[in-house]
Amino acid sequence: MQNNTSQPETIKVTEDFNGTRLDRFIKRYIPGIKQSHLEKLIGSGSIRVNKKKSKPNFQLEVNQSVSIPPKLRENIFDFKLKHKYVPLNDDIEMIKKCKINEADDFLALNKPSGLPVQGGSKITKHIDGLLEPAFGKGKKFYLVHRLDRDTTGALLVAKNRIYAKKFSNYFKDNKITKKYLAIVCGKLEDKKGVIDLPLLKAKVSNEEKVIVDYDKGLKSVTKFKLLGSHENFSFVLLSPVTGRTHQLRVHLSELGFPILGDKKYGGVTVLNFKEDQRATLQLHCLQLIFPYKLNKRNIVYAEINTQMKKNINKLNLNQYLNRLEENILR
Repeated sequence: MQNNTSQPETIKVTEDFNGTRLDRFIKRYIPGIKQSHLEKLIGSGSIRVNKKKSKPNFQLEVNQSVSIPPKLRENIFDFKLKHKYVPLNDDIEMIKKCKINEADDFLALNKPSGLPVQGGSKITKHIDGLLEPAFGKGKKFYLVHRLDRDTTGALLVAKNRIYAKKFSNYFKDNKITKKYLAIVCGKLEDKKGVIDLPLLKAKVSNEEKVIVDYDKGLKSVTKFKLLGSHENFSFVLLSPVTGRTHQLRVHLSELGFPILGDKKYGGVTVLNFKEDQRATLQLHCLQLIFPYKLNKRNIVYAEINTQMKKNINKLNLNQYLNRLEENILR
């Protein structure tokens, strides 16, 4: 008679994991297992779905049974958590103050400048690592879009897998309206228009950049509206139709009006050389509009941060704030 401890362990697929790849599902239960080892287990049939052999990229459905070898979860895998970050209390409190909206399925933050959304090479402190300690230990939060390190404003975070998938699809299918505010260098003459320039990630002088490439570039579209100009700066409202990396920054730079503080794409960084007044990237995600349950136009509005307000005043662009109010929803 076979001992029960030698029987495969069975895991039921819940609604939260509907549509999840098999290999990612296993990694959720067995942190640290190497992809190569996992693929061998799946390929040999040691890991099965509804008692049938599957592939690592097989998409799971609710109520399916995934069987894994006995005691696999008890194995100690040798792995290191990259960019492990132990948050300081000050950082946790800072992120808590960034919250602008919360519902059953999402959280919205007004992202500060200089804080990356996600970890990466040489990045230890980031929003992704602060969400759980700030908004609920043991809870899982899911990033559904990104803002550049120095871009500020509305950032949407899902609180469960179902809405993570839903919001990701909304962004992918352009069902979320995004409105950004930017201070750009130069006096923009066109009152409004559409920038349609294909973009491609490339290496330029050993630096990773996004460039316009008519042959290989991906379709990238941005709508813009001039709120007003003063001397050599303009106040612009932007609505990206597509969501390419650095899209707004590259599109404006290609027009000859780089964003103030954007060193990567040619923006001026010093407002006043005598007083050494310097500016970080002056790009702010002001508003996100998206369907949520019965509300077809759920609005997340992120107030303009203190530093951007100061620059708006310094450059005498505050006279156009009333035009901004006329072009947004509350």
